[in-house]
Amino acid sequence: MKYQNLKRLLAAVLSCSMLAAVFTGCGNSGDSVKEGSESRNTVSVSTETDSAEEVTEASADEEFDPRSITEGVTLTIAVADQVRVSDWNTNATTLLVEEALGVDLVFEAYASSDYMNKLTVMVNGGDELPDIIFATSSGFSSSVVTDWGDNGAIIPLNEYYENPDYAKNINEGSERAGIDIPSLLKNVNGDIWGAPLYCDQPTNAVPTKLWINKAYAEALGYETIPTTTEDFYELCKEFKAAGDMNGNGIDDEVVFTAHSTSTAWFKFLMSPFVYAWDDYYLDVTDGKLEFAYTTDEWKEGLKYIKRFFDEGIIDSTILTNDSAAYNAIAKDSSLRMLAYFDYYARPEGSDTVETYGYRCAYDHVPALEGSEGRIESRYNPVLPKNGAVISADCENPLAAFLVLDYFCREDLSISYRYGEEGVDWDYWENVDESKMMEGIAKEGVQARTPEFDNPVFYPYDASGYWTGSDPQNGGYLQAGPAIQQTDLYWGIGIEVDESTALGAATREYWDLYIASITDCLAVKPDESVISLPMTAEETVDANEIQGNLDSYITESIGAFLTGEWDIDSYWDTYLTELEKIGVNEALTLYQTSYDRTVE
Repeated sequence: MKYQNLKRLLAAVLSCSMLAAVFTGCGNSGDSVKEGSESRNTVSVSTETDSAEEVTEASADEEFDPRSITEGVTLTIAVADQVRVSDWNTNATTLLVEEALGVDLVFEAYASSDYMNKLTVMVNGGDELPDIIFATSSGFSSSVVTDWGDNGAIIPLNEYYENPDYAKNINEGSERAGIDIPSLLKNVNGDIWGAPLYCDQPTNAVPTKLWINKAYAEALGYETIPTTTEDFYELCKEFKAAGDMNGNGIDDEVVFTAHSTSTAWFKFLMSPFVYAWDDYYLDVTDGKLEFAYTTDEWKEGLKYIKRFFDEGIIDSTILTNDSAAYNAIAKDSSLRMLAYFDYYARPEGSDTVETYGYRCAYDHVPALEGSEGRIESRYNPVLPKNGAVISADCENPLAAFLVLDYFCREDLSISYRYGEEGVDWDYWENVDESKMMEGIAKEGVQARTPEFDNPVFYPYDASGYWTGSDPQNGGYLQAGPAIQQTDLYWGIGIEVDESTALGAATREYWDLYIASITDCLAVKPDESVISLPMTAEETVDANEIQGNLDSYITESIGAFLTGEWDIDSYWDTYLTELEKIGVNEALTLYQTSYDRTVE
């Protein structure tokens, strides 16, 4: 057993004894209540070689060369095997990093079906670990990093992040993405355990919007799509009364519907009154949190939504439908619904002229404007995850960190998703137009993306790279660390031959969809709760209260909207019950956690 393994086991024993003394009877609670948060106590594991403090930094007038550290070093890397990666050790990306840094990367591929279980067994058994451990495309969960850190299996990387020479590419990636990635990787104790995996996509940041059938609105006398709560209500009321709007001879239309596990429609209609998109209905103003459902604005929003139920505009089955009942209506090609609350309007299916035509029948509303002028879209930005960690068994942790930092370069972050440079993609100035997908023009694609900076690269065959079945050896298919930002690839691959019916339909749809994303980003809230890093004790307390709050809020929404509870006369009773459940205690926990993210 290597010395690092012995040190790891001692650290784990020390960690357990500390936890037992502080949290008697409390075990590890797993992931904390918000994405990106932690529930852990840390016993830091220091390394004996290559400490950032022990390495002589380059002088101010001499640029730091990572090869001065990495030259001749051999590093082992654990990775989940993928059938479409021919050979990790001879992969073009591997060879590129090896040549650039003078390092020898030796991949140890484990069966993907048992990857995490295999690593967990190794950690718990004190087995010698590879120097670097790559995550899959979903990143390592906070609970995994917590457990490994508590076991002393991986080392904190703060000292390397603090040196701008060592974290050069990660810092440049943060600038490209417009966020402070290292700070968002810190846990509740301020530790950073991994290299980042950050893949920002605007569809994930603003995933929900209102889609309204343009032809139906025009037929009912609306020259433009309604954008206020009252105009939308009036449109829905008139549509319900009109009957056979799709002209199929059957009065089978519905204003809108959903299934019981979907709350997008409710949150969209409530948010003009008080922001309702947070998982826990938390709203924030000037750094102060409140539960939206305890406010007078929530009460007014309930009254507004209840009008749809009282007048039969929507049916109470929206609260109980299963997905099959919903899909039977929502995906019907006869366009039975006036409105959708989704990424994009349904029906959906294969990319045909007909399906694109169905989608383009609907126009988007990023957020309805309330009587007080409030208009905020849903905003759920992607957070960086841990894409790779360094084990306590690594004899050259600084060299390992420099390798991970190199993987976060712009070009390698593109290769992470799109394959080998010059083969699967290229920078604009190097594009071989003969390799571009049929019907695509370089100038056309650049002209189609005015909302963002012109993309810096072009994928020759992005769809083929993803959907192909043959092995490739250019990229890692999204394994390991990377930093990608929106305008690297946003809008790419969608320029088509508009002389064909399919091309014209495709172009129309994508123009509409890109506009919907842009419009939602324009009205995103100034403040929102993104991450709530919590300690293990806080997580246990919050989860216990939150489960009861979730159940009661779901019950109350149904009871208020269907008239079982009168909104005015039952409101005080409702608030009293929330206090009994622990709403104030939960808010205190969340406020304490939120304050950590803005310190």
